[in-house]
Amino acid sequence: MAVSQLQQALKFELLVPLHSAEKPTACMSFNYHRDHFGATWGLYDESGAVAHTACVAFGMDRLAVALFWTHGLDVAKWPAKVRNHLMI
Repeated sequence: MAVSQLQQALKFELLVPLHSAEKPTACMSFNYHRDHFGATWGLYDESGAVAHTACVAFGMDRLAVALFWTHGLDVAKWPAKVRNHLMI
């Protein structure tokens, strides 16, 4: 099913070159379901058409590993811009 989603451009992944550019790590996933769940659960938009749905997910652990891999274990030594964006 995942291959079919990719072929139909229904699934997108944020790939981070954590260990290498050749084998990037998927840190986020975006899935467009089209009208599958709208039809299944009777969801309709304002015009009365079957609603389309989507979802997004991210791996907190993968994002944390990516940050530590990139910037090191001592958070105090991370670039100020990164710390400011993360509010740490």
